[in-house]
Amino acid sequence: MKLCLQSVLSISIIFCLFVLTGCIKDNDECNYSQKLIVSLYSKSLCETDTVYPTGVKNIILCVFDKNDVLVTYVHKEGVTLKKGYTEEISIPEKGIYTVVAWSGVDTKYFEINQLQLGKTIKEDWLFHLKRLQQVASLMERMRVYFGESRAVYLDGGVSGISEYASVNLQEVTNRLTISVDGLDRNDEYEIYIESDNGTMKVGGNLAEDETIRYNPVNLPDNERINEKFYLLKLEVGRNNTIVIRNKINGKELYRGSLLGTLLLKNPEVDLNCDHDFAIKFTTHDQCECGTYTIKEIWVNNWLIHSYDTEI
Repeated sequence: MKLCLQSVLSISIIFCLFVLTGCIKDNDECNYSQKLIVSLYSKSLCETDTVYPTGVKNIILCVFDKNDVLVTYVHKEGVTLKKGYTEEISIPEKGIYTVVAWSGVDTKYFEINQLQLGKTIKEDWLFHLKRLQQVASLMERMRVYFGESRAVYLDGGVSGISEYASVNLQEVTNRLTISVDGLDRNDEYEIYIESDNGTMKVGGNLAEDETIRYNPVNLPDNERINEKFYLLKLEVGRNNTIVIRNKINGKELYRGSLLGTLLLKNPEVDLNCDHDFAIKFTTHDQCECGTYTIKEIWVNNWLIHSYDTEI
């Protein structure tokens, strides 16, 4: 009898403690939430070590549910990535979540689509490169990074345990230096790139867009044309075309696919790892009268094309 009374007393105490300190999920006075701790780093498929890019100065973290619908987001400026850097996000509901991270999405260069809780999905466009009459804004020295975490399950705060998600940030911008040797009048020629890569989705893929023109930054060089381009994501199957043209008469010296006939002809180029490229064209005057043809094309010091220039 004594043992029975002790058991009843113990159960009563536990029940009272639950009533005083616990709460029911449907009760508005309950403030259930769970911390999602997000860490950020960078490691490409070609790297063995984790790095923390100095180009990451700001972060947009977007949390999506299992249906890829935005449930919350955080925007931070003045970020310095390093080992142990994390951001904490409170998630009120249990479920399966993924974290999408962006860095470098600057309103100086991009028009940004406003994120809307409960509406924005990963397939929506996030930003597109500013342009005027289809000429792209110059992204000089700009670097944009994207990453997405694996799915993580949160119990809504019932366990009181924080969950962790890590995001591997990968650069989606590219730098391309193009030089042309052998022309007599360098100032009569121009180089530009045509591409339809000016708009990106929240989920990191390219969105449908018009073809825009990238103009270069001119690099000082008295002996050759030497110009630098800053481009968004390069992807096989998209329109990415290099044009070298005489500005006086409009005649094209060269027009070709940036990826299919140039960069990817170098077996050492990997678009998942490489973001800095150098293309060198050498020319030949067929009749010493200003009629030029392409003689050689080099990509990152690798000869990819050599043409017979003899008449």
